[in-house]
Amino acid sequence: MTQKKRLTAWESVLDTPIVNRVMSLFAFVFYFVCLPVDLLLGVPFRCFGRFRKIAPEGVEWAVIPGCGYSLPYQIGERLDAAIRLYADCPRLHFFLSGTERPGADYSEPRYMAEYLEARGVPPERILRDGEGFNTRLTFENAKKNGIRRCVVLSNDFHLLRCVDTARRLGLDAYAYRVPFVNVLSHPYRWRYWVREKLALYWGYLRNLTKG
Repeated sequence: MTQKKRLTAWESVLDTPIVNRVMSLFAFVFYFVCLPVDLLLGVPFRCFGRFRKIAPEGVEWAVIPGCGYSLPYQIGERLDAAIRLYADCPRLHFFLSGTERPGADYSEPRYMAEYLEARGVPPERILRDGEGFNTRLTFENAKKNGIRRCVVLSNDFHLLRCVDTARRLGLDAYAYRVPFVNVLSHPYRWRYWVREKLALYWGYLRNLTKG
């Protein structure tokens, strides 16, 4: 399932040892500086102890967020992890949330469902959500569909925001870490961590402006 991603010209510039070292150091410092803000927002307290290697007892739903417009490259590790988790926890149902393009042959939830079904997950254990345009909407839609407890399958850089968002919406959410093989093989993986931290804070700012 894992595929090599073709690098753009800009990514080729980033994909150099010296740039990687400098930006990785920047990412480390950035996370350290952000720690007081995280504590103020309560992020560590909502996410502490929420990472699992198997679905907790009584949890019957696994939520898999989409990755945007990059099928099948970015979603592969999440789906392969879902197969492994299902083998250990056959009681699980899967909530597949992502983007659909009306009028185009593009549907993340359909692709994910077909992939899981082809590997032994019964169709009746799959619920598709084509309106998961972002992380918050994914968990809002899960809640609307009656999901109250879940384990979230996503890549390591995305999980903290997933769990924090889900718990702020009232879900009892746990995290199942999916190592992102493709990203971790690239020197510029630091940008995903920085992006996720900024997205986390942007979510809080949007809530403040709405309130």
